[in-house]
Amino acid sequence: MTSSKHKMLILSYNGLIEEPMISSLINSITRQVDIISEKKVNAVLVSLKGAKYEEGVDESIHVFIKKLNELSKKLKIIISFVDYSIPLYKHLKTSTKGTQLKLFKNISAARVFLDPKSYKNGLHVLVYDEDEENSKELSKELAKYGYTVARAKSSSEFEELVKSNTNDIVITHSSLNAKSDYKNTQKGHLALSKKLIVNLPVFMDTAVETLVSFTGLEAQKSAHSIKSFDLALAKDVNCAVMHFNGDIDGSFVLLFPMDITLIAMESLLGEKIDENDTPSIMDGIGEFCNVITGATKTAFSSKDIKVIFDLPKTYSSTEEMRADIGNNNGVWIDMKLAGKPFYMFITK
Repeated sequence: MTSSKHKMLILSYNGLIEEPMISSLINSITRQVDIISEKKVNAVLVSLKGAKYEEGVDESIHVFIKKLNELSKKLKIIISFVDYSIPLYKHLKTSTKGTQLKLFKNISAARVFLDPKSYKNGLHVLVYDEDEENSKELSKELAKYGYTVARAKSSSEFEELVKSNTNDIVITHSSLNAKSDYKNTQKGHLALSKKLIVNLPVFMDTAVETLVSFTGLEAQKSAHSIKSFDLALAKDVNCAVMHFNGDIDGSFVLLFPMDITLIAMESLLGEKIDENDTPSIMDGIGEFCNVITGATKTAFSSKDIKVIFDLPKTYSSTEEMRADIGNNNGVWIDMKLAGKPFYMFITK
């Protein structure tokens, strides 16, 4: 059975994972190449809700993965598995390593991955630089990643747009300032390189895509600001710091309230986690961040940007984590997963 929605072709795999059924699915996708091209389908999702898997028979899964990966390369399209069980997920995770195939807990999770701009809607950026070519290039890059960009063509136009107070972020002369702090550059100035500013969406996208693919829940951005790290958070917040250097450098921080932590870790590990089992939780967060840094490095590599990540550091205390990242201002992003808050912070 197949269906098409949101530029995705969805196929249901029903029955035992074995050679005849695998070949039938491959042939089904191949027969619909014209539809994929005509309707500009950008992904094929294989739902495994009705799939049956016999423990100990891994060869069939390896064949399944190999054939779909070859087809993905041939058609130059994303092919992903969705709606899999936890036992099957463990095998898929191992077998898809090093392939182009992706794993999403459900179709909603895949949709967020395929339309990451959905949680950046409403972020307005004002750009001004006396170097017009530089201004155009920066505006083009920001717009490509889903920001709404206004480019001032003169200093007078820039001053007027600043006074309008409709911009969330102001980038001028390679500096980034909070709109409310524009006249006080010492307070509002953010010591991030222009290259990092332009590539902030890479960090946002990979973190959200990874979290959503693990949990199957919807994510969205609710607010953002430029400030130092916010210590006014609940005490039951788990933190992870990912330091990076190379062509760009800084620190990427994720903060998860306990309820979000447990959802993510149980999806990752495939078993219930006791909220008092701090070692297991910290290990799980570290593994989750390793997945994020791997995806982020791949995204940067495709843009010819070399970035090296240190091993993630995890903390169960915001105070300990703050001592690690220092007091510099950063981009603070309030996010929601299934209506529950979590946070990102990117700083020098």
